[in-house]
Amino acid sequence: MNTRDLALFRAVVKTKNYTQVAEQFHVSQPAVTQAIKRLEREFDAPLIKQDHTHQQMLITHAGQLLYNNSQAVHDSLELAHREIDAAKQPQIRFGLPPIIGALFFPQVAKPLLAWGWLKQLNVVERGSAEILDDLAHGKLDIALVASAHPLHLHNVQTVSLGTRPFEVIVSTDNPLAQRDRISFQELADQPFIGLDDSFIHPRAFRDFCQAAGVKPQILYQTADIAWMKSIVRANLGLGFLVKDAIFPNEGIVGLTITDSLREQFHIAVAYRKGYALSEREASLLQILLKIKV
Repeated sequence: MNTRDLALFRAVVKTKNYTQVAEQFHVSQPAVTQAIKRLEREFDAPLIKQDHTHQQMLITHAGQLLYNNSQAVHDSLELAHREIDAAKQPQIRFGLPPIIGALFFPQVAKPLLAWGWLKQLNVVERGSAEILDDLAHGKLDIALVASAHPLHLHNVQTVSLGTRPFEVIVSTDNPLAQRDRISFQELADQPFIGLDDSFIHPRAFRDFCQAAGVKPQILYQTADIAWMKSIVRANLGLGFLVKDAIFPNEGIVGLTITDSLREQFHIAVAYRKGYALSEREASLLQILLKIKV
């Protein structure tokens, strides 16, 4: 079967217009028609019918089935192209959320640097949600990711490294900074500065709020952790962050959450299911699995 024929067929189904498809693929209209006919012979079933009475194109049941499956074939081929193109390159495309990078990646940076591998990593810093999507679509090879719950994904394999608790963070100028523990029920009237949905923090924050029956005001959301911290430091609102993400002399402190809800910052190594790791990627995986959370 010619994958070009499948591409033409998908385009016809989408546009319902042979002329438009011919122009799009820079072929003649008869060439598009012949591609459809070859597929109909291949599957021994009509795929497209012309309703001359109503002047419209009809996609048969067989045609719809082929369209759905051909899209999966197309996606698989695209993924194979990305994986093979990446395999030709000396670098490993490595996804690393900023928080995990700051907290845990230094543990493995030293051996990677000693072996001369650190410069072989093409590090992509994004939130875990974006990294998982890029992994699934073959844009990354391996990654460290975080989640509010253990991950069970159909197209991405994850290996848990451990968990860390979340904290409420406050400015050292805030009266709450004199405390070391707090419950979400005490925070109903407090304004918050949040991270956006490219991070896993908003989901965990919503779970804590729902369990406590409160709905604090979210003043602002950002994808920049440093910017979020700076607003909290200015005492313009509280924050919600994984424990240990606060560093000395930042002008903010973390408060332990006393709620019985045990939402955690789950950290895992992730790579695509069915992806054949190269020897170097497999070695990197073994190094990452030694991270102590």
